[in-house]
Amino acid sequence: MAPEEHVEEVDENEDDDVSAWDVATSPMLTCFHSPSPARNHAIKTVRQRSLSVGDASDVDPERMELQIPDLIENLPQRPQETTPLVGRRRSGSSPHETTSFSLCVLYGVINATIVLPVLMSFGSIIYRDEAFRPYLNVLIKLTVVSGVVHQICFSALSTLPFAVGQVQDAGLIFLSSMAGMLVQSCRQRGADDETLLATTTVGLSLATALLGLALVVIGKVKLAQWVQLLPTCVVGGYLAYIGYFCGMSGVGIMAGTSQVTWEVFSQEFIYIAPGMLGGLFIYILVRTLRHMAVLPTCIIFLFCLFYLVLWLSGLSVEQATDEGWIAKTEPPPVWYHSWDYLKLDKVLWSTFPQLILTEIGMIFVVALSSSLDIAAIELELKQPLDYNSELTMIGFSNFISGMTGGYTGSYIFSQSIFSLRAGIRSRVAGFVLAGCEILFLVAPFSILAYVPNFFFGSLLSLICVDLVFEWLIDSRKKMGHAEYILCLATFVLILIVGVEYGIVLGVVLYVICKNMGVNLTNASNEGNQTQPS
Repeated sequence: MAPEEHVEEVDENEDDDVSAWDVATSPMLTCFHSPSPARNHAIKTVRQRSLSVGDASDVDPERMELQIPDLIENLPQRPQETTPLVGRRRSGSSPHETTSFSLCVLYGVINATIVLPVLMSFGSIIYRDEAFRPYLNVLIKLTVVSGVVHQICFSALSTLPFAVGQVQDAGLIFLSSMAGMLVQSCRQRGADDETLLATTTVGLSLATALLGLALVVIGKVKLAQWVQLLPTCVVGGYLAYIGYFCGMSGVGIMAGTSQVTWEVFSQEFIYIAPGMLGGLFIYILVRTLRHMAVLPTCIIFLFCLFYLVLWLSGLSVEQATDEGWIAKTEPPPVWYHSWDYLKLDKVLWSTFPQLILTEIGMIFVVALSSSLDIAAIELELKQPLDYNSELTMIGFSNFISGMTGGYTGSYIFSQSIFSLRAGIRSRVAGFVLAGCEILFLVAPFSILAYVPNFFFGSLLSLICVDLVFEWLIDSRKKMGHAEYILCLATFVLILIVGVEYGIVLGVVLYVICKNMGVNLTNASNEGNQTQPS
C-alpha cells in the first residue's frame, strides 16, 4: 500500500533562490521565524508530515517514524537565491559541493562574531549565582571551550559540511538550576569555595556527558520519534521561560546581583536601561530589516558606542569598572589552567543524587530541541535527514564536551542555515569558527575586563524579547485556542513550581485535555491538508 501523501503549498511565482543574508532568526535559539507572511500558494505534493508533535497518531504505525512537527510545517518553503558573494544554486542542490577557501574563512569569521558574545552570555547564565561571580573569568572560558569542542565534533562528524554546533539555550536552564542546587548543598555542608567550584564544575560536566550518552542510546535504538511526542504547546511554554530567564539574568548581570527584585531594578535602573534599550533596538532592526548582517553590525556598534561615550566623558576603563559599568574580574590564568577548578578529590559526591530529576528533564528537552533544529535544517535543505543518526552524532559531541569540562549543545540552526544559503559546502568554515574561539581562549589578557555589562545585557534582552514574543504572543497565530492556552499555562506553571515539575504538569494538562475531547489541532494546518487518495 502506497504511503499517504498530502499537498504542501509553495509560491510558484517566487524565484528559485533566496538571499543568504535574508535570515530573520536570532542566534543560537530554539526559535523559528517565518521570513514573510503567508501568501497564495500553488500545490506541490510532498511526503506526509506531522500535524501535531504531541499526538501519538503522528507515528506511522508501519514505519514507526515521526514526521516533522507542526511548528516546522508552518514555516514557508523558501528556495535559495543569489547571494552577494556566491552564484545561484538550485533548490535542493547537494550539500557536498565545493566552496572556495577564502569564502569559508570569511563566513567562519562572520559566524564567530555572532557566536562568541552569545557564548559568553550563556556562561554568565549557567553560573549566575553570586558564589561564582569572582570566578566568572575562568568559568566563561570553560563555556567557550565547550563551544570549541562542539564545533570541532560537528565539523568533523556531521553529514552536513556547513553545520554550526555550539552550546545552546535549551539546556541552559537545567544547568543553571543544577548549579544553584549544588551551591546550596555545598553551603549547607560548610564547604569552601574550592570544594564548591569542584563540585559544580564536575557535576555539570558529568550531567552533560550523561546527556550525551542518553542521546547516543536514543539514536542507536531509533527512539527519536518517541522523544518528539512532547507536545508543541508544552515546548513553547518552556521556550518562553528560557526567554524570561535570559532576560532576568541579563538584568542581574547589569545590576551586579543574581537576586533581581523591584527594589534592585529601581536602584540600578541607570545600569539596566542601556542594556534593555540595546536589546530592543537590535530586535526591532533584526525583525524589520531581516538581514543577517544586522546582528553582527549591532554587536560591533554597541561595543564601539560604549567606548565612544567613555572617551567623550573622559573616563578610563578602570574608572568605568569602579563605577560598575564593567564587571570586576581576576586576571585570567594561562589557558591550560582553565580546568584547574575540576578537582575530583574535592568533589562532594553526595550532592549529585538530587540532580537526577533535572537530568531526566534535560535529556528529553535537549533531545526534542535537537530534533527541531534538525527539522529546520531539513526543511531548508529540501533533502531528508536521518534524525536518529543526527541525534547519535549530537550525543557523541555532548559526551566529549562533558568529558572535557563543557556543557550541552546542539545544531545552531540559524547559523547553519545562514552558511547553507551562503553556499558553504566545506567543513573549513566550521573549523575557522572553532579557531576564532580558540584565539579567545589563549588571549594573554582578560577580554571580559573590557566588555561592558550592558553589552551582555543587550544580547540577553534580545533573546528574552525574541523568545517571549515568539511563544507567548506570535504563537497564538500558529496554534489553536486550546493549544495556546496550554502554552501560557505551561509557562506560568514553570514560573511557579520550577522547570522540571512545570513541564510534567504541562504534559499532564495536555493529556487531560486530549482525553476530554478538547480540540488541540492547529486550524491553520488543517487548511493546508487534503484527503489522501
